[in-house]
Amino acid sequence: MTSRGRPYAGASREARESARRERIIGAGIELFGAEGYRAATVGAVCEAAGLNKRYFYESFASLEDLLCEVYERVVADLRAAVLAGGGDTAPEVLRGFIAAFLGWAQANPVRAKVHLFEVLGVSARVDELYRSHGRSIGDELVDRLVRASSGPALTPARQRILGDVLVGAGLQLVVDWVISGYDPPRDELLAEVDETMNWAMAAGMAALGFG
Repeated sequence: MTSRGRPYAGASREARESARRERIIGAGIELFGAEGYRAATVGAVCEAAGLNKRYFYESFASLEDLLCEVYERVVADLRAAVLAGGGDTAPEVLRGFIAAFLGWAQANPVRAKVHLFEVLGVSARVDELYRSHGRSIGDELVDRLVRASSGPALTPARQRILGDVLVGAGLQLVVDWVISGYDPPRDELLAEVDETMNWAMAAGMAALGFG
């Protein structure tokens, strides 16, 4: 057996490295979400994780590398929440997406701060990661909307535009709600969203000559 795989205190070296990595990621989520990425240091992350600083560089080359991994974890959690719902009609699918996004942000304020604020403007690399995940969620949301709709098919270009619009609008809605201190209450905000969607649909039908 190599030294890399030799067990120590009942765990292999790989298992110990993996456990330390997870502790650092967990500390990064809490620190970036509570105090902000720009206020964080490698030393602060390691202190929060209860590890010597040398163990940070065992898994990550820089604080930005940790932020990227933290964001991957955060957005995976968000994605599972907002895409978990069903819905037989397009409005039901869209409402489920918005309701889940609001619920996730309120239930996970630390992770929400990372997603909504802390990854913005860090670097071109992080910006592209942010856009990539937004496009991916938008693509899946639009695919569900198209399958739940009886309307005409959309070209790929129009599906991409619709995904960008919906994800962007959802983000702005949630950002404003978080900044406002979750006011109005979630159910009241969702009722306003429903009324707004009904108005938009009626206006659209009228514009097409069906009103």
